[in-house]
Amino acid sequence: MLLALPVAVWDVFSDSRQLGLATLIIVAALVIGVAVASKVPRDKGPNFFGTLAALAFVGTLAFFGVEAAGSALWIVLILALMLGAFGLVA
Repeated sequence: MLLALPVAVWDVFSDSRQLGLATLIIVAALVIGVAVASKVPRDKGPNFFGTLAALAFVGTLAFFGVEAAGSALWIVLILALMLGAFGLVA
């Protein structure tokens, strides 16, 4: 299962239509995440709720069968983990 992950993620980059769709999904998820984070008070953890909203949006698209959303979900998860790691280091 884990060996199939890089193949599924890299598969998006071979088709320009899927790459464009994944890019639009990621941009929409970022906009939703920032919108949710701006509404949450600072003492309640806005970054956490913004990240959850973005992941929920991409996960919902993947659940309803959008092909590129599965790969976009992995890309967003990798980005979220990288941001979390950078937050721990800084």
